[in-house]
Amino acid sequence: MRHAHSLRWAGLVAAAVFVVGCSDQTAVETSQLTIMTTSRALDEATSMAVAEYLKAQGVDVEIQQHSALSEAYGALNAPTAQDQAVLGILTAPQDQQAEERTVQLPEDLEIVAQAPAEIGFVATASSITAAKFARQVVETDDPEMPMGEACAEQTWFHPQLDEESLEIIGDALAQQGCEPTFETVETLDAETSTELIEQLTMEPNTVVMLRGVNPAISDQGLASLDIETRQWPHSNIVAVSHIDADNPLAAEVGEVLDVLNSDAATTLMRGYYNAQTSVSDLQYEVDDAVRYWLAEADLIDPDTVINITDDND
Repeated sequence: MRHAHSLRWAGLVAAAVFVVGCSDQTAVETSQLTIMTTSRALDEATSMAVAEYLKAQGVDVEIQQHSALSEAYGALNAPTAQDQAVLGILTAPQDQQAEERTVQLPEDLEIVAQAPAEIGFVATASSITAAKFARQVVETDDPEMPMGEACAEQTWFHPQLDEESLEIIGDALAQQGCEPTFETVETLDAETSTELIEQLTMEPNTVVMLRGVNPAISDQGLASLDIETRQWPHSNIVAVSHIDADNPLAAEVGEVLDVLNSDAATTLMRGYYNAQTSVSDLQYEVDDAVRYWLAEADLIDPDTVINITDDND
């Protein structure tokens, strides 16, 4: 099992500092924040956005990454110093059984901020594979299970899907007569994401389960299969804490999450992946991309960031 590791941004270390949000002028007294998150790209990018926003206001922030959502939840119960706040910034699953599809959390945790983006998976393929799939469905000899033949020829890769989610998706597909071959991708980072996209475009009958906010879908001209996905698992980006904890920075964290709709999440992830794969001679890191996104969202001073509009290579 991979151990949690830390990414640290040095901020103003003091006995107490006062944080004032861009739109909320109420002062909040605190000195440190520890963010518990997972190693998933969207969770890391969102946590970095919150950290950089608070860093600009003089808060010392530590991000602790955990390999599983349950580990991040458990870490929120660890004892902390009186002047240190602890929050989880993560993509939490919705309760599949709830009529309103509310976020499902352990009983000892509560939501302190939630992004408007709803995160779902998309059966992504090349335009050629998607067109072939649509044609086979229309021309099928089995009108009761029209997707059967088309899906049987396909291999679906599913990065970062837990067993329960995969089972739910598999059952939902089976009800539509779609039973492809599934293969697991253990880690989805910039390198493996690029490899998967190349495989999609080069190999026929290849499908990848990507989050709908993944920028590669639009940037690479990919298509999605015409499949009913309402029964598939969905999730939300939330900030959570222990129910008995004080949340002096909740309003400030909410400033960032409030602007994170689906389009904003896609833009954030585009910068995140581009920075990791950049071959520019400029020293351009992921935190630079995150700060640029914050500036574009009017959350930090644009004069303090690197302009990347002409540097996405």
